[in-house]
Amino acid sequence: MPSPEATPTGADREAIIEAAIKALEQNQVMLDPTEAARAIGCGERWLRDGVNHGGFPHHRLGRFLKFSLQDCREIREMHHKQARPAELAKARRNRKAATRKPKGSGPAKPAAAPVPVAA
Repeated sequence: MPSPEATPTGADREAIIEAAIKALEQNQVMLDPTEAARAIGCGERWLRDGVNHGGFPHHRLGRFLKFSLQDCREIREMHHKQARPAELAKARRNRKAATRKPKGSGPAKPAAAPVPVAA
């Protein structure tokens, strides 16, 4: 059993609660999944799946799923891949080569039978 001195009561307890509320309001904006998905630039379903299966940072307040701005930043960083120009150029060349038809391609034509010459 805690000692009476360890448990704040009355005005002390109210001051602690007020300080906690102010700290939360100043530092954290909590977004619901729809708002967070818009902020991140992804779909809501993808975001929810990432929370449930991929370990995306989030907060559960009871049955409500919430995201802080820091959570949104971390999710974006988790899926940010820096493209290298050489890889992009190579991918473009390969795509162009795959869509071009090679010369001489097409259905095979049967060779023309020699026409007999009348003597």
